[in-house]
Amino acid sequence: MASNPNCIFCKIVKGEIPSFKLYEDAETLAFMDINPVHDGHCLVIPKAHSANVFEIAPEDFAAAARTTAKLARAVKVAISCDGFNLMQANGEGA
Repeated sequence: MASNPNCIFCKIVKGEIPSFKLYEDAETLAFMDINPVHDGHCLVIPKAHSANVFEIAPEDFAAAARTTAKLARAVKVAISCDGFNLMQANGEGA
């Protein structure tokens, strides 16, 4: 599995930076955001490093999408929200 020693997300996957894990499988990790915008604000990442959506392997993108669908259902039930946003951001400008 690809990793980058300078990537904060790779460090979270390796357990070098603590996180509040919500879900983990062989391909993905989901955890709470440390600066949540709203209740239930969480991140879903593939465990394999990619710098952005333009470099992610299709199978890693698919795995992240599957986990996102699971987490979206769980968050909706847990916080009884009327709706939610799914977002994918790339680069510092995003």
